[in-house]
Amino acid sequence: MTTFLGIDVGTSSVRVVLFDDTGVVVASNAASYETLREGGGVVEQDPTSWTDALVRALAAIPELALYPPRAIGLCGQTPTLVLVDERGSPTRNALTWQDSRASLEARDLAEHFGDPRALVGTELPWSAANMPAKLLWLARHEPQTVARSSTVVQPKDYVGHALTGTWVSDPWSSKGLCGVYEGEPLGELLEACGWSANVCPPTAAPWSSRGEVGAAASERFGLRVGTPVTVGASDALAEMIAAGCFARSSAFVFSGTSSIVGTTVPDTDSRVAGLFNVPTSCAPLPLLYGPTNSGGAVLQWAATLLGCDVDELLALAHGAGTTWPVFVPYLSGERAPLWDLDVRALFLGVDESHGRAEMAMAVVAGVFLAARDVLALIEAATGTAPHEVEIVSRGVRDAHWESLALRTLGLPLRFHDDADMSARGAAMLALALDGTGVVEASRQLATTSRVATPAPHDVDGARHLLVEYQRAVAHALEWRRR
Repeated sequence: MTTFLGIDVGTSSVRVVLFDDTGVVVASNAASYETLREGGGVVEQDPTSWTDALVRALAAIPELALYPPRAIGLCGQTPTLVLVDERGSPTRNALTWQDSRASLEARDLAEHFGDPRALVGTELPWSAANMPAKLLWLARHEPQTVARSSTVVQPKDYVGHALTGTWVSDPWSSKGLCGVYEGEPLGELLEACGWSANVCPPTAAPWSSRGEVGAAASERFGLRVGTPVTVGASDALAEMIAAGCFARSSAFVFSGTSSIVGTTVPDTDSRVAGLFNVPTSCAPLPLLYGPTNSGGAVLQWAATLLGCDVDELLALAHGAGTTWPVFVPYLSGERAPLWDLDVRALFLGVDESHGRAEMAMAVVAGVFLAARDVLALIEAATGTAPHEVEIVSRGVRDAHWESLALRTLGLPLRFHDDADMSARGAAMLALALDGTGVVEASRQLATTSRVATPAPHDVDGARHLLVEYQRAVAHALEWRRR
């Protein structure tokens, strides 16, 4: 049996999945690690916990010895700042993408550099979530860490180094350290952040090779010496590959704790303020997309507030009357397209006829409409409406959730049942190392999916809901400015 191994270094665990060459899962496992959360926006992880977790996850898959993978693909959480010294040892805990303590630094960079597109090659919000602001925060608060650190990488690159002994990243995961078109270090930006351009690792396309599993790594991880390993991609890009976005030139909504929303576009020069434009140096086709804060975390909040679980919340929402309030789901601020962590959620239009079901429906609709709003911005900029939306979420297979998605998005939806889409995308990168193009690898290892089309009245209703939602967002921004 020919197999490919996908490794996803996620926000809370490392996920490993062994696929055969038709996309069937041979074996899978996951191992979690701790996240340090403290006041002031601190959200950190120990990089060594990722490799320790990988050892545990792989040790529980005896099929690896029976069917050694032909190649290994990587993906992971981004942008998480991993600092290592000349020996490859971490110089401090990693600052995860959720770490928000660098808000002041983000504002300072925005004032100094303004529009980042000419510098970076893409929209790079001057946000505490992204790497430049974190680097500037470290230079101001931990100069000793700057002095000890020689390279800045991402979690999948740290794991890749443990497997192959090489430091390399892809341009998209390292944006802000390098430009996304050429992958060259951004010396001016790094200098302004108090760092040398030398901390940017060499870059290569995510589907290219970073090296092979070495002898020490083979002994530690139980993998065959000489197995090629990809440079790897962000978990979002891996998920796009796995969902067939590049094979079908489709839009996507990936809902987890937060959401990833966007679409492929025909023109690499397409731009939308607040969204990332991804060139073909980083992906098989140009993309416009953005991560939102609106997703499963909002549904969990509403379920707790209403004294139920998320499944019961969805059932409640499904039974709502013909009208419900408008909800803007900015409980913890919003990333794309606003990039404002201080804007807040609100309900509009609540009246005495609205009960628990209508409030539940308002929240669920608000999460979907936050995604639909991003797609509408892209449609307005490109003049092209999405012909189909790839849907990946924990809610897939829940009849209530799928019905609500059709009613609020108002577009043809392709539902994917696989819970390991990022790891599947990583395995597709591994297949690409074997001489198969990324798009063809996406087709070959594809998961099963099914398409549902909204009724005409749902299409019209979704348009109306989007208009009301966009008006409510304007109110939320007005309240933010007070």
